[in-house]
Order: sequence, then structure tokens, then C-alpha cells
Amino acid sequence: MRRPAFIVGGVALVTVFAGIAVAASASAGTTTYEAEASVNTFTGGAHAVDCRRCSGGSRVTGIGGLGSLTVTGVVAEQAGNTRLAVTYTGAETRTAQVSVNGGIGAAIRFPASRGAGRPATIRVTVTLRAGDNTIGFANPAGTAPDIDKLVLTTDGTPPTAVPTVTPTASLPPTTPPTTPPTTEPTTEPTTPPTGDAAMEAQVVELVNVERAKAGCAAVTADDRLQAAARGHSADMAARGYFSHTTPEGVEFATRITAAGYTWRAAGENIAKGYRTPEAVMTGWMNSAGHKANILNCTFRDLGVGVAADAGGTLLWTQDFGTPR
Repeated sequence: MRRPAFIVGGVALVTVFAGIAVAASASAGTTTYEAEASVNTFTGGAHAVDCRRCSGGSRVTGIGGLGSLTVTGVVAEQAGNTRLAVTYTGAETRTAQVSVNGGIGAAIRFPASRGAGRPATIRVTVTLRAGDNTIGFANPAGTAPDIDKLVLTTDGTPPTAVPTVTPTASLPPTTPPTTPPTTEPTTEPTTPPTGDAAMEAQVVELVNVERAKAGCAAVTADDRLQAAARGHSADMAARGYFSHTTPEGVEFATRITAAGYTWRAAGENIAKGYRTPEAVMTGWMNSAGHKANILNCTFRDLGVGVAADAGGTLLWTQDFGTPR
């Protein structure tokens, strides 16, 4: 299997996708954005709590699952790569999906700090546009660290060049089961995480182009299947696996049932490393098993989900279904 290639420049190893890069080099900041500021956006139970050792005396907790934090008004004088220090707390190592300007969230690993109330800092490189930007923190597949502050850097050595990613092969598709599962999954929430709606919609369009060539009716985008597909892509990205089955043994059919889709036929395709909808569809169509799912004329609905891991690699999921 071919793996993504990384570029090393100077003293820093930087990986980039969707506006996020994890950088090993240190840098000094110039502008501070407090996570608990009233101008920021909190959803799903994310809220500020007192923190004696934190900047401003507070941090934002409750990020993960339904909870998210979006830091607004992050100003860049010009578009391009900018260093950002994220100060956080967490007694355990946790992952956050970090997104810039609503883009695909990259799964960033935050090592455990010295305690829930003792801050630590990691440094990332973000690709900002000129003017106002937003930086979001979420984790639909688990609990994210508490966020204290962001410090934007405008000086220091520029980040290294953005690396490219080489497509990798995808796994064989799961055979559509004949009877719905009766058990509920123990992982992966049914609330849809943030994906990339435009890219996901384009995959649906490309699927229907291929189905039309084969004489099959078009599939309809289904919110429940999209929730299951997005959740699985985000979970694979956050926890570093690539399979139709989660590490706990939860299968795709159980996931789509938990998302509220009642089905009589279902199938799933996954892929890793492809950078565009066109590329991933070409990969699937060049694989007999994946192509069979795409051109299965009995399927009526489709959900597509895409997420990026911490290294910038995209993970794709297609969940097909026929309602009962």
C-alpha cells in the first residue's frame, strides 16, 4: 500500500490538509484569542468554567459529541500559512477535529497535560484567508480537550511547504446483509459531524452519472445515511483505523440502523487517501466489488461522508440503502 509522502524542511516536520498542520517547531505568538470570549460560538453543552492556571481564569469544556467551540474573529493580515499555539487542558490524551473557516476538520491529537486544570500547549500551522477567520474544535466520536486560548503568530520562520498525498487502495466492500441487525452500536454517535457538503454532494452526483450509464435509477441523498457515513469517516480519522468494522466490532449495518435508517438492503464502500471526489470515484469504479455497490440497481438512497486525519489524509465512506 502506498502511503502519503511528507516533506521535511529545516527543523520542522509539518503535515497539512484542510487548513490544519501539526508542527514540531516552536514559535512565539503575537495575538491572543481567549476560548471563553463571548464573541465565540458554543454548541451542545460546551461552556466556560473557572480555571485558576488558565489565561483569563477560564477554559472551555464540554467539547465533543454534540459540543463544539468556534473561535471567531481570528484576523490574518494576508492569506497563507500562519503559526497558531493552542493552549488546552486534559488529564488524558484526547483528539479534536480542528477546522478552519468551516472546512473539513483534521483530527489533531492533544497529549495529556499535567491535569484537568493545568494547561499545556501544542503548535499547529493554519492556512488562513486575509481578514476574519474562524477556528472550530469538535469531536463527534469522543471527548475533546478543554481549550484555554489560541495565540496567533505573525513572526518567525515561515512554515515548510505543503506536502502532497498519494492515493492508497481502499478495502473491499462489505456484502449487503440480508436481515437488519438487532443490536445497537456502542461507539460512534448518530449526530452527524461536520464533513464537506460540497465534496460529498459531488460524490453523489458522480455515482448517479455512473448509474445512469448502467441503466440504474438515481440514488437520493439521505440525511440518515450521511450521518452514519460522516460519523464513520470521522471515527476512522480520529482513532487511526481503516475498516468497515470499528475496533469494538461495530459493523456498518448496525451503524446505519442506529442513525435511524430502516432498511431491507444496504452496502458500504470506504476509501483512504484520495484528495478529490473524482479521484475516489475512479478508485472505486476500478474495483469490481466497490463498483458492484455503486451500480447495484436495487439501492435507492446514499449517504457520503469525508473526514481528514491529523496527517491530512482523507477518509471516505459511502453508505447505500434501500428502505424497508
